[in-house]
Amino acid sequence: MKKFIFIMVGSISIAIILGIVAFFTYKSLSKDSVQIQETTSQNVVDGEKVIEIIETDGEPVEEELPMDMSEEAIKDAIHGMSHQKVRAEEKWGFIPLTAERVKRLKTIVEKNRDKYEYASIYLDILERWGNNDFSQVDHDHNQIWDLQNGTIGKATGILSTEEEKAFIEEHFDIEQ
Repeated sequence: MKKFIFIMVGSISIAIILGIVAFFTYKSLSKDSVQIQETTSQNVVDGEKVIEIIETDGEPVEEELPMDMSEEAIKDAIHGMSHQKVRAEEKWGFIPLTAERVKRLKTIVEKNRDKYEYASIYLDILERWGNNDFSQVDHDHNQIWDLQNGTIGKATGILSTEEEKAFIEEHFDIEQ
């Protein structure tokens, strides 16, 4: 009887492990669906276009970014969004840089200003991004990267509109 129970527990454990592996494999292979809009912003030099992503299948931003986010989660979100616009040899973590996400993060940081050691840095970055000013997004990336003690993947410039589109197409499913 003990042998039977041991075999059943082992079989169930293996099934659970395989299920978890299958879920994360699917999740890592599937891409979020987004739409791309190009707009011209007064904050962009020479009338260059700004790419705006609109998510079509993501979870509600209030669930993804709760009001009680840790400071590390704030850094991770800003860092992950900056990857869409910066040139770096290595990039880990990709979060679509959307107006909705920027606005939500700004609200969270403002509400928890006394809780976050680097609130003023986050607010400076999010204020610029909220105004479609990405003229120093590489500097913004590196500020957060430094706060995270980054050693690999320092931003070395800003992607052109064409490079940014290619990055988005590589990491997200584009809906027309």
